[in-house]
Amino acid sequence: MAECRFGRRATYGGAVGDEAARGTWGLMLTCLGGGLGGVRMVTRPVGHVTGTRQEARAALHRHVLTFEPKHPANPQRRTVYEQDEGYLVIAEGLTQTFEYAFQLARVVHDTRPDLPMAPPQPTAPPPPVAPPYR
Repeated sequence: MAECRFGRRATYGGAVGDEAARGTWGLMLTCLGGGLGGVRMVTRPVGHVTGTRQEARAALHRHVLTFEPKHPANPQRRTVYEQDEGYLVIAEGLTQTFEYAFQLARVVHDTRPDLPMAPPQPTAPPPPVAPPYR
């Protein structure tokens, strides 16, 4: 029987549910993507954070608040919902509505730790929130 060898790799430990657990966290975006093969759901990292789960959640929150989607081209409304380990952004346009789901995911294994991950997200504070409409 042949032995499987994957070469150099990194494995990250610790309990995912532990708020103080340190690790590398992916800020993941799921949305519709397409090309010649048609439209499908696509998940990709939009950034990475090294630190505690709480620090990664704060980074994801900042990213979601400053996220400006490509679609719709003429946005009329943008609503952000918090859910479990992430956020759901509903972007309404004149003729279509788009959904963007953001999740936090910890890297537990990487076969190519020598390659850079997605570029880090800016650490600027989120924009001020508008006062409630009266």
